[in-house]
Amino acid sequence: MNKQQPLKEIVSVTEMARMCRLSRARFYQLVKEGIFPNPSRNIQTKRPFFDKSQQEQCLLVRKINKGANGKCVIFYGCRLEALPSPKRNRKQLPISKPPKARQDPVITELRHGLAQLGIANINDADLRKALTQAYPEGHRDVEKSELLMTVFGELQRRNSADKLSG
Repeated sequence: MNKQQPLKEIVSVTEMARMCRLSRARFYQLVKEGIFPNPSRNIQTKRPFFDKSQQEQCLLVRKINKGANGKCVIFYGCRLEALPSPKRNRKQLPISKPPKARQDPVITELRHGLAQLGIANINDADLRKALTQAYPEGHRDVEKSELLMTVFGELQRRNSADKLSG
């Protein structure tokens, strides 16, 4: 569409689409609808191209919004990428994200094991309470399977005592 640049002898479909400020897919769509003329083809390679007269016709279609088939077409305006973005006077501060709560790996593993044993709805506070009741001195040297079974038993006792007292 620039009047300063002379037209080439032939151009590819991609280059013609670029000259019309359209995507190649949209350009092909408009060729199929008859808005733009069909490209010529090289006899040996069968590759499509646009000669000077076809280029002029395509650019005229884009300029006057009237297709080669006589139909009117509306083209959206292109983005103005050449304009610089407005400068900000303020210094932009990085957005800080709140820190994620650290998951205790022992609690996570116990929760997984208890879910497999049928206790799925238990919160962290109840799980910690059962763990401290079962191991008041600490559970650092206890095997994981023993820890799971002891906490499971503690929760079962607590649940049965709640049912009896209620």
